[in-house]
Parts: sequence; C-alpha cells; structure tokens
Amino acid sequence: MDTAKDTNTVEAFEYGEVPQLDVSKPTGDVTLLDAAGHVRRVPTPSSDPNDPLNMHRWRKLGVIVTCCWFSIFSLVFVGGAGPILPVWMKLYAPDGIGAQEVVNLTTYPSLVMAFGSFLILPLSIVFGRRPVLLGCCLLVTASTIGAAKSTTYQAHMACRILQGVATGATESVLPLIITDISFLNERGLLFGAYWGTQNLINAIFTITVSFLVADTDWQWFYWLLLILAVVGTLMVFFVVPETKYYRSPLAIDGQVYHTDEFGVTQAFSVADAERLGIPTDASPDEADLPKLSYWQTLQVFYRPAPGALQLGLGTFGKMISAMSSPAVVWAVLATSISLGVGISMTLTYGTILTGNFGWSEASVGLVNCGIFPASLFSMLFAGYLGDKLNLFLAKRRGGTHKPEDSLVSLVFPTLVSAIGIIIYALTAQHPETHSYWGIIMGWTLYEFGFIVALITATHFAAEAYPQNPGPALVLVVGLKNVISFGASFGITPMVHKQLFGIFAGIFACGVPVYFLNPKWRELVSRKQQG
Repeated sequence: MDTAKDTNTVEAFEYGEVPQLDVSKPTGDVTLLDAAGHVRRVPTPSSDPNDPLNMHRWRKLGVIVTCCWFSIFSLVFVGGAGPILPVWMKLYAPDGIGAQEVVNLTTYPSLVMAFGSFLILPLSIVFGRRPVLLGCCLLVTASTIGAAKSTTYQAHMACRILQGVATGATESVLPLIITDISFLNERGLLFGAYWGTQNLINAIFTITVSFLVADTDWQWFYWLLLILAVVGTLMVFFVVPETKYYRSPLAIDGQVYHTDEFGVTQAFSVADAERLGIPTDASPDEADLPKLSYWQTLQVFYRPAPGALQLGLGTFGKMISAMSSPAVVWAVLATSISLGVGISMTLTYGTILTGNFGWSEASVGLVNCGIFPASLFSMLFAGYLGDKLNLFLAKRRGGTHKPEDSLVSLVFPTLVSAIGIIIYALTAQHPETHSYWGIIMGWTLYEFGFIVALITATHFAAEAYPQNPGPALVLVVGLKNVISFGASFGITPMVHKQLFGIFAGIFACGVPVYFLNPKWRELVSRKQQG
C-alpha cells in the first residue's frame, strides 16, 4: 500500500469504477488498485469539517507524535526495568524477598497491561478516546509517584500493577486513535513507526537508566519517567481531540463501504449490507455543520452515544469469536512466543554479562546498543518494504490483495530471529569459549525479527478475520502479554535448551496458515451467504 500517491488517489476511489464484489472469493480479499492503477484510499472522508480524516495534517502529525510519546514511556514502565533488577534484588534481599519475586516486578505489569487493554477498549468505545486516554495518563502519573515513594516491596508491586493497567492504553485506545485519523494505505507505515519507535527509544532509556541508577538511586528511574508522563499528559490534553466518529456507510457502484466502531472499513455487496442491517443509502450532506474551534476540541467529557454500553460490552463477545479464526490463533501464538522469548532474554542477559563476562551493573544497559539499527531496519522493512511487497503481489493478481500476502514478508525476519536465538543460547551456555558479543549480536538480531513480527502478525490478523477485524487486532495485541507472561516463566530455564525448537515450530505453522486460511475465509463467507 503505497503512501506516496498524490491527492488524485482520493478522487480515483471516490469517483472511479469500483468492481463488483465477487462473493465466490474469500471475504477479506480487497482490491487495492483501480483500473487506472491508483491505490484506493479508504475510508472516504465526509464533508463534515470535524471528521478526524479532515483534520489538518499538522494536527494529525501532533496526534501521532503524542501517541508515540505515550507508548514509548509506557513500554519503558513495563519492560525497561531489566537493567536495574540486580539493584532491586540487593534492596529487597534483607527483607527475605527472593530473586523471582523481584523479577515479578517486571513480569506482572506486562500481564495486567493485557487486562488493562481489554478494559480500556470498551471504555473508549462507550465514552470516547480522549477522556479514557486522559484517565490513563492521570493513573500513570499517580502510580509512578507512588512507586518512587514506596518503602516496601508490596507497595512497590501495587504501584507497578497500576502502571501496567494504565499502560494498557498503548495496545487499545492509541491504535484506535491512529486508525481514526488515517487511511488504509497509510496505516502500514504509521503502525510501523508506532511500534518501531517504542523499541528504539526504549533502547536509549535502558542504556542510560543503569548509569542513572548507579550515579543516583533507583527512585530516579521513576522520577525521570514521571517527567515524561507529565509532559505526555499535557500533550494529550492540548493536542489530541476526540477522534471517535460515526462514519455513514458509503454506497459506490453496487458496493457499500462500512466503517465500524474500531475504525476498520469493509466492503459489502448491497444484498449483504441489507442482510447485516447496514444502511445502503447515501450519507447526508454534512458540509453545513459548524467546525469546532480549537478550544472546543479540548472538551474532556462527551455524552455516550445511544446504545454505546451494549456496543462496548459486545466487544468482548467479538474478541471471543475472533479466536475461531486459525489466522488469529496463529498470530496470537506467534506474537506471544516472540514477546516471551524477548522477556526471557531481558531477564537473563544481566546475570550472564555480570556473572560470566565481568560487566559492571551500570554497563549492562549497553547490551541494547544494537536495538538502534534493529529498530530502524524493522520500521523500514515492515512499514515500507512490506507495503511494497503487498502491492507487488496484488499487481500480479490484477489488483487483488490477499491478507496472507503479509506472511511472505515474515520469512526473512523469522530466519534472522532464529539465528539470533542460536547465537544467544550458545554464548550463554558456553561463555568460556565465546565472546560477550554473542549476547549483543544475538539480542540485536532477535529484536529486528521481533519488531517486524509484531507489526506484521497483528496487521495480518485484522485482515484475515474480516468479520470482526477490529476485535481481532486488539485480541492479538493484548492477549500476547497474557500468554507471554506464562511462557516467560517456562522459557527462561529453556534458553539453553528447547527455545529454538518452540520458536521455529510456531512460526513454521504460518506455512499451512498461508495456504489453508483462504479456504477457511471462503467457507465462513459461504455460510454467511447461506
């Protein structure tokens, strides 16, 4: 999906010839190119000046930067404490707190982050994106102050759990906001930047935090994050407007384009739209609606839409139904094992480097230097080259894109990650015959594949389950934290043993998914037709 097309692309979609929906094809296949070879941009903006898609591009850029800012320090809250675990172990050892309990300070927030996202998602649908995100900002700020001022392990853990709940916004409402203000052909690049910058800036923080703690004390880990959280809260308040918007179904040449509450746009035949209760008449003219002033967009609370509560609660049922898709199940497993392996590495490299290679505790964070190029290359590979590959494959089919095309771009990063695991495990198992560069290179190679897998697998899950793509996306993003939490406990002892086989086995299952999932989509489509 090329993001470099000019504004003629919009007209090509709005006024160009749109082919009829072929019900013999599996639902989920979409026509990316029109007869003139232009990339279609959907959803189509309304004439309402308050439509998020009509937002000025500088305001859009500000919203995207704000979302990235919040997600960056959220990821640091959850996963950036690895380098200072040895400091906490020494701190709580006199109180009888064991090493595993200290490690729980990093793993439990990841777990509750998933449950937080499942709670925040329906709230953002019922009450709007802006008030829910501001509430998360306030909770992060308060819990960070509590963590910095805590004097016991129990108080520290309680604040860490609250941080995990609040940072669930990173995997629920923030992707919704980005979806609300962007077109389909922009989202690959935007989400590539969203996920990639998280790991890039997190690497900078984890490198510096060990030196910061060594020169001051561990509380400064939280004081620094508090500054970032306060700045992020101000950015959310003054930059991010409410982006929840009801978009009327648009009928074009026998097809009805409907955008759901998750911002996901789907194409239906008129008959299917009527059967599903989707209006098929043209949307009303909204050009006369007054444009809200900047100060009006800073409103915090909004009246819930009629039936919003039922709609919010219905998201849980939709997420459960999404698990019937083989593609969604595979995406959950792939992202979960990827995150679980990454967590196990962060929990072990500090001990390996200090115990086997004589690194100081302050220097442990330097192992993340390789994440700089890994993050940049992953954003380029998944966001730009991945879209180019999908467009190339679509051209070979006369303009038709299949969701499974995304899996092709996972082959190379999966091999790179597997090589990284082997290098890391061999170095950890035989430190007497290997250099510490094995840990650095193994971690770097793995991070490249992990970021690409996260971006690609979540995007694939949403495309491959067209009945409810929004819930599928949120389910994959959120559930990976739950499964990886349990996996990290079992994976960490297996870093030297069966880890490669588990990782390779799960990703190898992507091959049958590539060939069989289109048949599953076709079967589901026929059942719905009948």
